[in-house]
Amino acid sequence: MTTTHRLSAFASVAVLLVAARLLAQPPVEDAARRRIALEKLAVVGSVLYIGAHPDDENTAMLAWLAQGRKVRTAYLSLTRGDGGQNLIGTEQGDLLGVVRTEELLAARQIDGAEQFFTRAIDFGFSKNPEETLRFWGHDAVLSDMVWVIRSFRPDVIITRFPPHASGGHGHHTASAILASEAFTAAADPAKFPEQLKYVTPWQAKRLMWNAWRRPGESAPAGGPPELTVDLGAYDPVLGESYTEIAAASRSMHKSQGFGSTPRRGPMPNILQFVAGDPPKNDLFDGVDLTWNRIPGGRAVGAILARTIAAYRDTDPAASVPALLQALAALDRLAPDPWIPLKRKELLDEIASCSGVWLEAMSATSTVTPGGSAEVTAVALDRSRVPISLVSVQLSGGGVIGPVRPLEPNVPETRVIAVKVPADAPYTQPYWLVRPHGIGLFDVRDQTLIGRPKNPPAMTASFVLRIGGQDLTYTVPVQHRWTDPVEGERIRDLAIVPPVTVNFAAPVLVVPDSKPRAVRAVARANEAGVTATVRLAVPAGWSVVPESVPLEFKARGEERAVRFTLTPPAGGSTGELVALLVTDHEEPAHSLVEISHPYIPLQTLLPPAQVKLVRVNIAPPVKRVGYVMGPGDEVPEILRQLGIQVSLLSDDDLEGADFTRFDTIVVGVRAYNTRPALAEAEERLLAYVKDGGTLVVQYNNDRGLVTDRIGPYPIKLSRERVTDETAPVTVLAPDSPLLTTPNRITAADFDGWVQERGLYFPTSWDARYQAPLAMADPGEKPLDGSLLFARYGKGSYVDTGLAFFRQLPAGVPGAIRLFANLLAGGRPHA
Repeated sequence: MTTTHRLSAFASVAVLLVAARLLAQPPVEDAARRRIALEKLAVVGSVLYIGAHPDDENTAMLAWLAQGRKVRTAYLSLTRGDGGQNLIGTEQGDLLGVVRTEELLAARQIDGAEQFFTRAIDFGFSKNPEETLRFWGHDAVLSDMVWVIRSFRPDVIITRFPPHASGGHGHHTASAILASEAFTAAADPAKFPEQLKYVTPWQAKRLMWNAWRRPGESAPAGGPPELTVDLGAYDPVLGESYTEIAAASRSMHKSQGFGSTPRRGPMPNILQFVAGDPPKNDLFDGVDLTWNRIPGGRAVGAILARTIAAYRDTDPAASVPALLQALAALDRLAPDPWIPLKRKELLDEIASCSGVWLEAMSATSTVTPGGSAEVTAVALDRSRVPISLVSVQLSGGGVIGPVRPLEPNVPETRVIAVKVPADAPYTQPYWLVRPHGIGLFDVRDQTLIGRPKNPPAMTASFVLRIGGQDLTYTVPVQHRWTDPVEGERIRDLAIVPPVTVNFAAPVLVVPDSKPRAVRAVARANEAGVTATVRLAVPAGWSVVPESVPLEFKARGEERAVRFTLTPPAGGSTGELVALLVTDHEEPAHSLVEISHPYIPLQTLLPPAQVKLVRVNIAPPVKRVGYVMGPGDEVPEILRQLGIQVSLLSDDDLEGADFTRFDTIVVGVRAYNTRPALAEAEERLLAYVKDGGTLVVQYNNDRGLVTDRIGPYPIKLSRERVTDETAPVTVLAPDSPLLTTPNRITAADFDGWVQERGLYFPTSWDARYQAPLAMADPGEKPLDGSLLFARYGKGSYVDTGLAFFRQLPAGVPGAIRLFANLLAGGRPHA
């Protein structure tokens, strides 16, 4: 007998946001997780938790909701964290957003919640919600939140932040303001009616704030109703508390350095009523969390109750017949948004209790449109439940039968060759397919908005016959390899162009008008491909040769492509764009892989282009020693200026001869992340005293490896100027930092990105000179962005200006100013 679930258009749209969840590998669960998942089948309720960024979420609250209360739980992060810093690699901006998306998904695997996003971009620290909403676009982000609410249909919504300034960040406050508006707007059919093609209005029961207050502080008299929940409660089935689960989940935010130690013991949390129906005793007062809320669902609930009561951890397979009975009863129900979700959960538990393992692995990690893929599909029955493999079908075609019983613990392997459609889209995170502005990604497919990531490029659907029912499990096609250190690694199959073109760096700074070589690497992603690469350059620039023909024999073959670029005589910026000619001409793509061992390897295909920056500047020094901080790409720009840059190791800090360097630069947050600097500080200051120049970039005021930074006292703070267009006032026009070798003018502060600077000192010794002042709109000027002091025969510079963003972005004025810092007040070399 074949079980076919009937879905109306209304019911099907309820799973738009969980398509990735419905196409996931059936879970591999230990006994505790399997029992939790089984008990969760009987609970029909949901909570949406809302914050602004990755790491804003209360992972203990998510774990308590998902695994303690066993309701469907999701975190809606309005942004992907693109504007933050990176402690583990060089990814910034869009690439960092991809890393943090995967970190959130890894965290959700631990705490049991789901993950959603809006199109809002983390454009950096914002001091007020008005600025935030101006950059994001109030209505656009509100629309996305309403879409997620209407699709997810939460019974309760919880915000991480309040709608007032105590949230500490404009993004935080804006997230709460928008959540309150979305709570009401989602139920109003007059709001965003274009969404009603896919979803229906939805009114959550209540909106709550996950409030905080200082230890010992009481609730204000006459304030809104509150509930207190203990997130430190111990779960004897899981063998740990929700705060312990939370620590493992939060530790997935590795790019932010948020490794967390488990907390044991009570952890009371406050849930303060904001809107809707006030709760009396429980978060879900007035919400039916049983199958009775689904028309006809009482019978399914009764079967599940008996199944849970009879379930034995030592013999999960004994529960499969009852689970199949529940599935059959569910399939007889009228359409309802809960049905496809609970059906997926039931299918997963049937597979889990049966010890089923399914996978579809491509022989290669990438395929090309019109090319071929060889996929090995494996089905394994690791229990005594009789199971037959009916068929395997790839989304690109190719059905493999016939029906064959699975022998216990013997893999059934089928190799399927499939042709990739010629019009298959390239793999690229959907929010990065189109160029975007500062505040909002350009996503035009409504059904993609909210999703954490793209649907799989290719899927495999296994039809298994269990207990007389034919059950379909759809899994993504992936690629597996063995890393000699990490062991098994798995990545999603990616669809890529036949040829990709990668340049050495995304920005090329040209300090003079001399011709220079431009090198790119062209890679064949299929065998036997021929192509021609040519470069398009801005007006005033020229390039030879016009084009370079290429012929590749083998897949994976790489060829160096060399051009000679002649810049204009004066300052100029523009884009150098690689064009690829095969049977037609189109802009080329680069192939970028983001690889960290704790998240799946990510493939991106950004445009193959380079920002060209022609800036008149002579190298201010010849040799620089550079103490790298986390996520630091400044050295590459310095090399493009003709400076010899040596990266200093901890051993170098301990014993290298510093006198061979004209200048030593300490990278961003190095005094937070390089403990060797504590011992090296005296050597560095001695180097300055003997005539060297030391440039120290911004450091966080918390977690410094030494209390002494600089020859004279400096007190760091959290002061910053977030408006990258904020006017800059010159306080000391004759300062050598502003005159030598480049005279800095107001024009040099044009075109800066994301922010002026951060973590400025608030007090310093009188022997420092502070030549600049700046302020965000409506605030008092800050004059700690740049400090300069003579010390002995040398020069010391401390700067919180965001050079780590400006130089990799190719901002001409920032490059000229940084060159002056390197010179330390001396004429150029």
